[in-house]
Amino acid sequence: MIIQKVLNHNAAIITDNEEEKVAIGSGIAFHKKQNDKINPDKVEKLFVLHNEQSDPFADLLASANHEDTNTVQEVMSWLETEQNMSINNQSYALLFDHLIHLMKRLHQGKKIENHLLQEIRTLYYDSFQAAEKIGEKLSGNTGFVISQDEIGFLAMHLYAAGKKKTTPSSIQQHTEILNFMITTMEEELNTIFPRHTIAYEGLVSHLHVTVKAAEYGEDLTKAPPEMIEMMKSRYPDSYKAAEKAVSLLKSRFGFTILQDENIYIAMHVQRLMSRGFTNQN
Repeated sequence: MIIQKVLNHNAAIITDNEEEKVAIGSGIAFHKKQNDKINPDKVEKLFVLHNEQSDPFADLLASANHEDTNTVQEVMSWLETEQNMSINNQSYALLFDHLIHLMKRLHQGKKIENHLLQEIRTLYYDSFQAAEKIGEKLSGNTGFVISQDEIGFLAMHLYAAGKKKTTPSSIQQHTEILNFMITTMEEELNTIFPRHTIAYEGLVSHLHVTVKAAEYGEDLTKAPPEMIEMMKSRYPDSYKAAEKAVSLLKSRFGFTILQDENIYIAMHVQRLMSRGFTNQN
């Protein structure tokens, strides 16, 4: 492996088997220069470069602050060795990019708001816990406090990195759809559902399964006719709110959910309403 260009202490463009690649590893390019050799045993990741265009990942590694890339590299190594995450090259690059831009926001004092935070915490609990551990590592290395909003976005990237054929953008879109349905029902009922409750987590989890089934065209369990009539007559407001959310889901996102599913959504909504809520008036 021969160095063509040093990107930072931990990364370089190299020639390997007559191909240009980006090599990443702790300290592999430290005090190195063009035409020097790299020890293959120290390389943790290899990315094939496409000669016909500038490689955005190589550009990121070359332009980012050295201390930031070193910190992010430590996090990535920790994920793969200590957390046993198997991360493919595409997911690695996306997650690396997200962490670098997170570090930039910290340096610049910029804050972001994550209105999907509670939904993310519920749906991707294990990834959220891993993201909190990363936040602690970043805080220890930099002295910055990592907000829960940042932790939430990081959790989505971690979840995507651990799934095949899943991207952070598709996860965010799915979570946005759930949030849209919840907001629609809150507006219809003129209320705000209590977030930190088991009942709310139940609603989010149920909507997650419902929307996933709609995405893949899978049928869910049909509700007994007597249950449908009971919910319509005893809890008309909750049923109407669920019905409106499902209807708008179809018109805005093109997902079709059977009418029977309104009943199960309404049951979760009614459970929330009976546990106490905040009226907006």
